[in-house]
Amino acid sequence: MKKIFFSLFISFTLFLPAPLLAQEITETNTDEIYKLALKEYKDQDYERSLQLTIRGLELAPEYHDIRILQIRNLWALDRLAAADTDLDFLLEEAPQYVDVLPLVHQRVGRFSSNENTLSFLKKIAKIYPEDTGLEVKRAQILLKDKRRAEARDLAQELIKDRKLSGEDRYDLQIILNRTVSNEVGVTYSYINFSEAYKNYSRWHTVSAEYQHNFNRTAVIGRVNYTDREVNSGSLYEVEAYPVFNDRAYAFVNLGFYNGELFPEFRGSASFFYNFAKIFEGELGGRLISLDDQSYFSGVFGLTAYREKFYLNARTFVGPKRLDQVIQNYQFNVRYYFGNADNYLFSRLGSGISPDERTIYTQVKYPDLEAYYFTLGINKTLGLNHIFQVSAGYLTEDITGTIKGNQLMANLGYRYRF
Repeated sequence: MKKIFFSLFISFTLFLPAPLLAQEITETNTDEIYKLALKEYKDQDYERSLQLTIRGLELAPEYHDIRILQIRNLWALDRLAAADTDLDFLLEEAPQYVDVLPLVHQRVGRFSSNENTLSFLKKIAKIYPEDTGLEVKRAQILLKDKRRAEARDLAQELIKDRKLSGEDRYDLQIILNRTVSNEVGVTYSYINFSEAYKNYSRWHTVSAEYQHNFNRTAVIGRVNYTDREVNSGSLYEVEAYPVFNDRAYAFVNLGFYNGELFPEFRGSASFFYNFAKIFEGELGGRLISLDDQSYFSGVFGLTAYREKFYLNARTFVGPKRLDQVIQNYQFNVRYYFGNADNYLFSRLGSGISPDERTIYTQVKYPDLEAYYFTLGINKTLGLNHIFQVSAGYLTEDITGTIKGNQLMANLGYRYRF
């Protein structure tokens, strides 16, 4: 009863002229009052709707739908302190009422400081210990507050939850990607060719890279050295992932080589945008200079985050050469276990994309077909060590009548600090 009298007192003191105006409301049926208040709210007459909700709560202090509508009116009128009083009442008296938790999620985005938001989330966690979405929001706020280590620890713990929604998993992956300052890595790639290839039987490629995260942008320097038995060479790359906001980021890559194994220049750019909570679209292009000729490919992609799965479809279209439009289609799948750095992955595709740095030759021979499949695992050991192992098989036309097969294997290691 004390809480009810306190709530009534707040209504009479915070809205000084409101009681007088509420007296003009002669309706005593609280259901009718709620319907009238809801209509005024939808018509954006928040003051009049507020008068009705105050009157309704005078008659029925425990009419939760009226109180919820009153909170929405107060938010619309930017009276957050008064709205918090009503929200606190609901959290004490009816925390499991169907529309209370959505209010809590909305309230999180209305705080003016990270400190107040975190304090609110700490209190709410005791009331809704099973709501992972609120903990995801807490990890996001910790990152905004530049408490990177705390944000990362929390995100790593949360992403183990099998019940995570696709949206929450996507947000946690972003947090984990943004809470690493430096990485160094090395990758070894091996390709074994079938007897149909007359000039070589195996290729070896070693790539070494260093990554530094400047606030929300990752910048990578990479050197690729390839030994193809009869000749060898190196490709030098600079890569960046600028992040614009929580939904949009980009990828940019520049590569240079002086020789015959790789293109003299390669440039890549893509823009990524997350929409409809679980989808991510990609739009971009690739440009290479080879034998004093330039070739451009457009890239289009769509990714869906569904529970513990990452599902991605991409296509590369172009350039047009010898009256043939070169095309690559691929489907990528990841199954996450543990956290964002632990997953199984596979790729199925036709054609060789320009992103395959060491084997992209289709631009020279556009009428020859290629199909491939890759399967692998990415696994962490502790917080700093990441290992990746994969194997694949590719079959392609060498000439119009001869097919060749390739067995591919990759071993990678990264260290984060």
